[in-house]
Amino acid sequence: MADLLGMDPARIERLRSPARLEHFEPSLIWSALGFTGDRVAVDVGSGVGFITLPLARAFPDAEIYGCDILDGMVQLLHDAATVEGLANLTSLQMMPDQIPLSDDSADLLIMAQVHHELDAPAPLLLECRRVLRPDGQIAIVDWKDEDNGVSPPAGRRVPPTVIRAQLKTAGFSQVESHPLYRFHTFLSARA
Repeated sequence: MADLLGMDPARIERLRSPARLEHFEPSLIWSALGFTGDRVAVDVGSGVGFITLPLARAFPDAEIYGCDILDGMVQLLHDAATVEGLANLTSLQMMPDQIPLSDDSADLLIMAQVHHELDAPAPLLLECRRVLRPDGQIAIVDWKDEDNGVSPPAGRRVPPTVIRAQLKTAGFSQVESHPLYRFHTFLSARA
């Protein structure tokens, strides 16, 4: 059982809520990017596994890593994977700009609803670039920069033009926009 280390149980329940699927269906990410089952995917900022768990279920032959900076979240994800028997999912604690994986080790790296939380995105994006194999893909899905009744208030959102520029500065290429979500921006790029 995970030690929640002061984490708000109500927040954890919101993160696990199936109601989130009304606005954000995780499978659209790997479907749009053509992820296949014999590859390696990393979910950075995995939290309780909103992306990580369905990804591991969908691709039992893939290696899936869920990384978070909070030990309690890492443990919650580990516990959920154990209960479901998802032997292909490993939960790892990371530092804000350090992912505990080898260079060129992942085919897909997902950051969902994380970018707006970053104080300094540049070091983490460089780290993501390091972890991805040549021609690997990064997917950044975050709140749209608009007042739509669902996205957080201005100042807590990052315009897609800024994310695009940050990806290019970190050495990513072929930045693409995927208009699949009503309340989220979805950008992908190649390492």
